Amino acid sequence: MLSSSGPSAQVVDSSAVPENWAGLPPPNGNVADDELLVLIEQGADRILAETGVRFEGDPETLDMWRQHGARVVEDRVYLDGEALRAIIRSSAPPRVTLRGRNPQRDVTIGDGERPVFAPVYGPPNVLLRDGQRQPGSLAHYTELVRLAHEASALTCTGHMLCVMNDVPEAARPLEMAWAHLAHSDKPFMGTVASPTAARDVISLVSKAVGRAAQAGSCNLLHLINSTPPLTFKENPLKCLRTIARCGEGAMVTSYMMMGATSPVTVSGALMQGYAEVMAGLALAQLWSPGAPVVMGIYALPFSMRSMLPVFGDPVAHMVQMFSVRLARRLGVPARGDGGVTSAKVDDGQAGYEGASANAAAILSGADFVLHSAGWLELGRCTSFSKFERDAAMIGAMLGLGAAVQASPLMLDPALQREFQALLPP
Repeated sequence: MLSSSGPSAQVVDSSAVPENWAGLPPPNGNVADDELLVLIEQGADRILAETGVRFEGDPETLDMWRQHGARVVEDRVYLDGEALRAIIRSSAPPRVTLRGRNPQRDVTIGDGERPVFAPVYGPPNVLLRDGQRQPGSLAHYTELVRLAHEASALTCTGHMLCVMNDVPEAARPLEMAWAHLAHSDKPFMGTVASPTAARDVISLVSKAVGRAAQAGSCNLLHLINSTPPLTFKENPLKCLRTIARCGEGAMVTSYMMMGATSPVTVSGALMQGYAEVMAGLALAQLWSPGAPVVMGIYALPFSMRSMLPVFGDPVAHMVQMFSVRLARRLGVPARGDGGVTSAKVDDGQAGYEGASANAAAILSGADFVLHSAGWLELGRCTSFSKFERDAAMIGAMLGLGAAVQASPLMLDPALQREFQALLPP
């Protein structure tokens, strides 16, 4: 049962953190670290029981929680952390096979396999090699997919490498998927623009991959973000349900700005983030037991001077280390975040901060590393030169070399007609 008899809702702050809990040392895999992880779990359980999680705009999700014994007050759900962990451990796969058009490009996420690296996700702008900064376009996107395909270190070509500002918004999810299918045969990530868009892309990619569904495998991995503090919005909830029921993968992530959308301490942020992602991971399993999932907790300091997040701060690496350990205890693959920087130009700061973030992700043991190549300007810009340099650096760190990948397999011409038929009028 998921019921909880906590008091009325309250704002989450450091009161959820034990009084003697000032911060966390780096995890070294010893007994003391395990004790710290237990305290984080206990803090998350207290948050779930006393404050709960809001699930906005989706009565179907609230009904699902009620069916499993949770206490629902308007759109706030009070949950039992131990019960959530039991749900996740009972059916979530400990490893996920992410499939590409070319079966030889399939990758395994988790279970001690080499980490999967995917490039930057989401920037509206691009920085060209000659220093020009422009809004992202379909042509830019296509070139970035080609670069991701050619890079030996990037075994997943990602999603939304830049925004296609010259393509109508309704058509962007399919145009992005087609760019990945047409210019690479590596695995990539799916859209969460809307449940309908997610379903259309899943259908198209399923036909391109052309293999029967298999337990623990998926053709697409989708980024499902909570909205800290302790909220899931309508669209991610509906997308999560659609994705899980289609048997595709969801990377459930809490992305927090410490001191703004989470407690300012590492320990407090971990407790809040763990509470959020446990709720999302368990929900995926309730919709579809065995649905492939990846867990992500990402937190970074928020500057009260600039009113911006501080990418590249080592505190985020500390969160990374512990979030992976929490995922290991839960029995699911872990997300990492590499290549991020606050630098506004592709300079020494960008190189140092991006390299240290990628190194922290690797050292933490993260299974899927997002934003590993190309991130610039607090995530508002994709740098072509940094994209290539980051990918080369990761390849060197992993001993993969700089060999250019073979050309992608040819696409079935009938698939293009399917793609055209799915595009909105």
